Amino acid sequence: MTVIKQVRLFFQEANSDKVYHATLLDEGGGTFSVEVEWGRRGGTLNKGKKAVKVTLDAAEKVYAKLVREKTSKGYESMSDAAPKAVPPPEGEGSGSRAVGVRKRVGHKAQLLNAVEEDDVLRLLRDDTMIAQQKLDGNRVLVHIDLVGNSVFATNRAGQATTLHPSIAEGVRFLPPGTVLDGEVVAGEGGPTYWIFDVLSIGAEDVRNHGYLARWMRLDEELEPGLSGPLRVLACARNAKDKRALYDRLLGSKAEGIVFKDHAAPYEAGRPASGGRHLKHKFVKSADVILTENAGNAYRMAVYDAKKLIEVGKVFSGTTNDSRREIDDRLSAGERLVAEVRYLYATEDEQLFQPVFVRLRTDKSPAECGRDQLQKTNRDVLTHQAR
Repeated sequence: MTVIKQVRLFFQEANSDKVYHATLLDEGGGTFSVEVEWGRRGGTLNKGKKAVKVTLDAAEKVYAKLVREKTSKGYESMSDAAPKAVPPPEGEGSGSRAVGVRKRVGHKAQLLNAVEEDDVLRLLRDDTMIAQQKLDGNRVLVHIDLVGNSVFATNRAGQATTLHPSIAEGVRFLPPGTVLDGEVVAGEGGPTYWIFDVLSIGAEDVRNHGYLARWMRLDEELEPGLSGPLRVLACARNAKDKRALYDRLLGSKAEGIVFKDHAAPYEAGRPASGGRHLKHKFVKSADVILTENAGNAYRMAVYDAKKLIEVGKVFSGTTNDSRREIDDRLSAGERLVAEVRYLYATEDEQLFQPVFVRLRTDKSPAECGRDQLQKTNRDVLTHQAR
């Protein structure tokens, strides 16, 4: 095995201090591979392959694409510059050199860390926590301009995004300066904007108020001024109501449940770990056949009668050791069965957010059937009648 070319890149800005290495290798016998390493600078790096024993031309294309994608995001070559001991602040580091990144024009959204099922019972009993349905939509913050009274929308990163005219029309009676946070959920009759938080009411910044206080003002002061397809997402406050909501969501195959500390302020971004607002997804499990390494992610398939159908690709959950074993066994011609967890199956039967759990030696590929795939119910179950 001979190294033909290699690039060592780094990205430093705010809380990000990471590296990415790509190597084009001659495997012998006229075949070539592209191996990659990535992770936090100074830590143990993840390893994988983006091309496995392909032609030189194919490997060159994969290698060039990787370098192009990373440098367009602001990654810098270590041959041109050296990483700093401490990453520069946001807007002054690698991210400021990204190509085609949209400017932030609004608030960054508050994002939630996930908790496992073992934590749910504790949160259901915790009197400081409020529960809501986890929605399956697009995160949108709606701003009513304080000066011109115009309406615009931003995504979770604070970048400008489009807004359906019916939603823009539905907030036109709210006080100028108001900023709402919610998700746009598609439906047969058009989109509905489900609002679960408020950052400003008119010119008053309420982000430092506790969540329950913000939600009550949203529900009592602003909800009467909404029109069209806009709704305030209800919440369950006590242990009995939270448990009832959880059971309804789980029984209806909804996406999940959210827990929010009633006294927590609105804090933009995602905590490094934990946090006062948390989410739990109702995950499902399936046994699939891993058919090939498709560029550091593994194609999955199941049987529909005697026909093999693809159900997406999985990478999350794999480790350096498991990827090495999978690659070696696939190269030896084995047909591998893996257990994966996933959120739901899409309408075209692709597993959404699959996570590799383990290889299964106790199950044959013929036992991996389409009947395992479960879709999800996207209906919002907590609509409040007005």
